[in-house]
Amino acid sequence: MSAKQAATLITSRRFLPLLGAQIFGAFNDQFLKLALITLVTWKELSIAGMEANVLTPIAGSAFTLPFFLFSAMAGQVADKYDKAFVLLRVKQAEIFIMLLAAFALIANIPILMLVTVALMGAQSAFFSPTRNSVLPQWLKKEELVTGNAVISGLVSIAVLLGMAMGIFLITTTNGPKTVSLILVTFAFFGWLSIRQAPPAPSQSPDIKIDKWIIPTIFRTLRFAFKNPNVLRPMLGTAWYYWIVAAILILMPIYIKDVLHYQPIVFMVVMGLFTFGAIFGAVTCMLFAKDNRAIYMSAFGALGLAAINFDLFFICQDIQNLGFNGFIPATETTEAVMGSLDSFLSMPNTPHFMIALFLSAIMASMFVIPLNALAQQRAEATHRARLLAAGALLLNAATTLSQLMVMGLGLMAIAPHYTFAILGVVTTLIMLYVFYRAGILKKEAI
Repeated sequence: MSAKQAATLITSRRFLPLLGAQIFGAFNDQFLKLALITLVTWKELSIAGMEANVLTPIAGSAFTLPFFLFSAMAGQVADKYDKAFVLLRVKQAEIFIMLLAAFALIANIPILMLVTVALMGAQSAFFSPTRNSVLPQWLKKEELVTGNAVISGLVSIAVLLGMAMGIFLITTTNGPKTVSLILVTFAFFGWLSIRQAPPAPSQSPDIKIDKWIIPTIFRTLRFAFKNPNVLRPMLGTAWYYWIVAAILILMPIYIKDVLHYQPIVFMVVMGLFTFGAIFGAVTCMLFAKDNRAIYMSAFGALGLAAINFDLFFICQDIQNLGFNGFIPATETTEAVMGSLDSFLSMPNTPHFMIALFLSAIMASMFVIPLNALAQQRAEATHRARLLAAGALLLNAATTLSQLMVMGLGLMAIAPHYTFAILGVVTTLIMLYVFYRAGILKKEAI
């Protein structure tokens, strides 16, 4: 797929409004979540006396659990109604949620902050399957990998900015007010963007919306399991989100409680990971097309497995070394934590940063072709419901990933053992991807 095709899409009404809405929404998601994680991890914000290593995964799960619960119903809604109309209503809801988040931040009500994160998860549950299912309706088949790559790359930039600004701004003098203003403004911009989208008429207007959440979830998953050619790439995508969630939850705990560094180190580390994701998206956009896309996914799985093991051993060494003048865990106030210069001066830091960058590249190369495969293979009449099953799987994976990190913390197991677990499972997935690519050729995965 060429850069020319990407440029054509970015200037097209059938793609740009959706891209804008996705960018503003992704920014707000990360902006609010990272502001809350920063308050919990570095500013000692507490709910019911819970420690940061328990409360941080709970804050992440507050977003993913509603996403999981409402995704099946959202798939039905997206198949029944015009998808552009659904996206418009979803972005309108985001404005009201951000107003509530602004009140919670300014009034300093921690439990209400968690409630708004949960509402964002519910809102995203309706956005995600609608966005995924409308892409094949607005784009040509040969444009899907490019479209997914462009969205992945630019959304990664939005995520990076959201994380960096959430970490930085919430700690300033007027942080809660500044964060609140940006949240509401960007929600409004996302609504303005999606208003420009063309119609996306329903191809199944007569379907019935199930109002019972749990039975609907099981029916949606059962339906997906009857469509294995769509299910397989969705399972791969779910594993990608497991990895991303684990790293997002692991890093602030690892950097603050194990290595004892200031928030700027976390910001730089996550920024590097995001740039790697962008680089991987660009690689897919340029080189992954037709039957070659699946081989890129297989190569990404191979690299991701190897690098997770590498990260485990690197973190083991870094933890043993600490930084010059190691600070005991009982003295981890921000004033005495290690600086960015101290972190960068450690012997193993360059190796760690390169490995993290490469892992993000490989992760993007693994997941983007899988997204396009699932979208291509899902039948138009029930595409949103099938892709909603993918949303269920990825959010289940994300929630379990966060619980895994929390469980390791409760058992006093060093956080970097997460990389070893990720390496083992990714190796198994990599072997399966190579098996499918080698045996079924164009019908791989």
